[in-house]
Amino acid sequence: MILLSTVVSFFAVGTTFFAVPPLVAELTERFALDHLRIGILMGAIAIPAVCISIPLGSAVDRWPGRPTGVAGLILMAVGAAIFALAPNYITLVAGRIVFGIGGLVMNLLLARLVTAAFEGRELSLAMGVFNSVYPASMIVMFSLHPALLAAMGWRGELLILAGLAVIAVPLHIIAVPGGAGGAAGRDEPAPARTLLSPSLIALAVAWALFFGVYAAVFTFAAEWAGAGTAGLLTVSLIAWTALVLAPVFGAAIDRIGNPAGWLGASLVLLGVVLAGMAFGGLPPAAAMILVGVSAAVALTATYSLPAAIVAAANVGFAFGFITAFSNLATLAGPAAAGAVFDATRGWTIPWIMLSAAALTGAATTRLIRPGSRAGGSPR
Repeated sequence: MILLSTVVSFFAVGTTFFAVPPLVAELTERFALDHLRIGILMGAIAIPAVCISIPLGSAVDRWPGRPTGVAGLILMAVGAAIFALAPNYITLVAGRIVFGIGGLVMNLLLARLVTAAFEGRELSLAMGVFNSVYPASMIVMFSLHPALLAAMGWRGELLILAGLAVIAVPLHIIAVPGGAGGAAGRDEPAPARTLLSPSLIALAVAWALFFGVYAAVFTFAAEWAGAGTAGLLTVSLIAWTALVLAPVFGAAIDRIGNPAGWLGASLVLLGVVLAGMAFGGLPPAAAMILVGVSAAVALTATYSLPAAIVAAANVGFAFGFITAFSNLATLAGPAAAGAVFDATRGWTIPWIMLSAAALTGAATTRLIRPGSRAGGSPR
């Protein structure tokens, strides 16, 4: 029930997160936006995470999961509605920020819930299923957007997304324990030690570099691959690949181990693919499939690592810490790529820049050392 509830709630998070790329043409025409402003709009959802994810992660370790999740879902619905009804660019950004607060609460809470429910058993497989929802929501938005746009316009499409958060509320209430004492209903005292470690810092940096690159790719790759529906369908190959392979790689990580090594390999693959995109060495469809392979591995490996490098009572803090970094990168990555494109009027330099960032992230994973945790057993 926990896994089912988190899947439904995370789908509501993902669909609104991915709402901007399919709407680039409509938003550009309606609000006279350039690539830089589109990049800022895409990344605005990350502003709350940059500011408050670390203290919020610690709070999620203590707050009761049921009311916390309901509050997060309501904030998501309100933010999505503001975005759908926005009369100007500033209101669009404001809607993304409000949604970002609710989405942040849910992201941290859901990761905490899955970790607590599956620690000691198939955690990577559970995280693979959980993270497959992210590409699934991208598939829905990229594949159904043309039909939804034709049937009800872009505002009606976005209002449907606001309704998804409301639908997730009753299942969350049924599935999640209602007692105080943390997201999983447990009352564990945090160990008296420094929360940060070199491994957690290295994980945060590597995750940030991956996610900043990934956010820039799915924001602009449709334009690179070809305008219109064809470009969107090509980019949706990222999501189809990640959807299918995330649970598979999760099971493999559970069996083989070394999730940090898997994360490093995914970043190397991403860097190589972007270099191929920069110099015309990869067809768009092949490039998007390989980006999807990288995403399937990176998402699953990253979400499996906090349980291996921090005490159980501090898992929420760990997710908050890495989320602060990844959302800062989500804010910066698309904006930087859009600004470089506006300056150079081509995709070669942006893709090279993003390739270098991915390879830097791969090098950073060498500093992650999962092992003994204060308050927990060696993993």
